[in-house]
Amino acid sequence: MPRLNRVHPRPLWSVKGCLLLHSLVYIHVPKCGGTSFGSALRLRFFYSQATIALGESRAVQSALYPAAHGLARIKAEYAVRDVMLAHLLAQNYRCISVHARYHPDLHDRYRGSSAYVTLLRHPVDRFLSHYHYLQRHHPSADRAATLDAFLDSPDAARLGAQYLFYFGRTLPFETNDLDQAIETAKSALGQFTLIGDLSRARSFHKALNALSGIPVPALHRNRAPRPGHLPDGDLLRRLCAICSPDIAIYEHAQTLRHCA
Repeated sequence: MPRLNRVHPRPLWSVKGCLLLHSLVYIHVPKCGGTSFGSALRLRFFYSQATIALGESRAVQSALYPAAHGLARIKAEYAVRDVMLAHLLAQNYRCISVHARYHPDLHDRYRGSSAYVTLLRHPVDRFLSHYHYLQRHHPSADRAATLDAFLDSPDAARLGAQYLFYFGRTLPFETNDLDQAIETAKSALGQFTLIGDLSRARSFHKALNALSGIPVPALHRNRAPRPGHLPDGDLLRRLCAICSPDIAIYEHAQTLRHCA
């Protein structure tokens, strides 16, 4: 099971003894600048918080699905994280911060006791950050050496649809009805209590303070170098086309009242 903090779960009580109506579930989409906020929330709720250690979910995936490779391995690991998230929700932790997909059934099961939070950024910026992260930390001979060439690879479509994957639980090339899948992701974000945008990080931090009831520490743990200049011309058009499902989801999120 997931690695938890060394503190036993507690009932949903604040430090002042007042019953809180929710725990916070922070859905951390990769490369949205959320590491600092997720760490800050866990520090804020140090007495009752948990996460899913990526190494442990990967170990479980390898044990259960040893033959899975590529996209099949990724999907198998996220299925493992679904189960791990369900386990954490059942423990009544005050804060759960995870790289896991939104699961509507889990939300419904604990709807009266959980508030969902996430942080987004423009999908093109997120894509570029993710691509450069992979190039720095997970170099592969199977990955195209240049961004231009990478955009023609199947993995580019996956990176360009992380909001669809996290909130709609599918990918563009796996659904027969992309429009409906996008609507599913939009509807999922409508169920969140708070959505932030990295371009308005201060507003998100302020909203987190209000939601948690006690100030959340200001941490800065995103140390990755900023990508170079934004591509333009044909390269930018191709990027936008690849990210079009996520752009539609992101633009919808900006219209929601709970988007800080």
